[in-house]
Amino acid sequence: MPKDANPDQRAPTRSYNDRLFIELIRKAGRMSKAELTRASGLSAQSGTVIVNRLVNEGLLRAGTLVKGKVGQPSTPYSLDPDGALSIGVKVGRRSLEVVSMAFDYTIIQRTVRRYEFPHLETVRQDLMTAISELLEALSAYQRKRVVGIGIAQPDDLSAWEETVGAPEGAMADWALADLSGALNARFNLPVSMLNDASAACLAEIAVGNRARHDSFAYFYVGTFIGGGIALGGRLYNGRHNLAGAFASVPKGTVKNGIAPQLLEGTSLHHLEAQALAVGVPMGSFYNSTTPESKPKEIFNKWLEEAAPQIAFAAICAQAVIDPDAIVIDSSLSPPLTLDLVDAVETAIASLYDKRGLAQVKVVAGENGAAARAIGSGILPFLPQFGLEPA
Repeated sequence: MPKDANPDQRAPTRSYNDRLFIELIRKAGRMSKAELTRASGLSAQSGTVIVNRLVNEGLLRAGTLVKGKVGQPSTPYSLDPDGALSIGVKVGRRSLEVVSMAFDYTIIQRTVRRYEFPHLETVRQDLMTAISELLEALSAYQRKRVVGIGIAQPDDLSAWEETVGAPEGAMADWALADLSGALNARFNLPVSMLNDASAACLAEIAVGNRARHDSFAYFYVGTFIGGGIALGGRLYNGRHNLAGAFASVPKGTVKNGIAPQLLEGTSLHHLEAQALAVGVPMGSFYNSTTPESKPKEIFNKWLEEAAPQIAFAAICAQAVIDPDAIVIDSSLSPPLTLDLVDAVETAIASLYDKRGLAQVKVVAGENGAAARAIGSGILPFLPQFGLEPA
């Protein structure tokens, strides 16, 4: 489960039935007391008590009375967006993204800072400023309802200086950094942390996945490739919080006596390096429009190498967890993400022997470049409101 920087500040965990009603309404959008009673298996009296309590606490709000053809009119209940709020932080290798998030998981406000590499003190100062500004933009009532701060951050940032082009030693202080402690001390809010790709997977579970896949292996292709595992509709982190570490999967080929990892060649920093070498702007791959011929040529060349390797890892995931689907998302523009999904699907179909496996279904993720920030904003809600408390 996600790491909590200060468990002593957590609000008392709500009863299972409270969290169940919140979860049911979150998935359905709105439900009447009768619908909640049927879905939960509780008595009508118990359901009424729970709904009334959640309304009184400002977590649910009543909608307009609905008159049905049969039976008594019913009142639908939905989550009150101001019932609880959070701050989400995505620390990336190229950018910092901070969001304020409502109880219904919609983003209220978003701020982005971009940099060539994540210099710790710069990130820390920008983060303090951004969170302060987002909190000040909330009403006094909303500020009182903020339940915590979530951080989505790559593991071991200090190890990637050369790869992201940082000067030697410029990222070494990340090895001992305590960003969560600094935020807790400044804002007096609980702070939880999660790997950035796992946070993207959490976002797909909560606000993507329209096909309602119960279990899936999730690949996120960003500056580095990463991923996560969804089992039974929940994020599975593993014993050491490393489940879904697809970047570390061997590529299936051996060079100089060792099999390189998936992150070599499949991550977007390789695409950016190829573009930079021929003077193509990196923004060509992230804008919503289709790239011009030269950027598309470079992208297709990268795709020829990346897609078969991602397909290999997807086959491995299929063999190990037998998921409903393989979900692939990225920080690329939506058209290029779809090209990536199609290329991986083609590679799976044409390059690998899949005997003994269920059909491998590959689908596109639904949150794109915002996935990691959305996941970070969801994270603070889980200890108090998640169906399985963090």
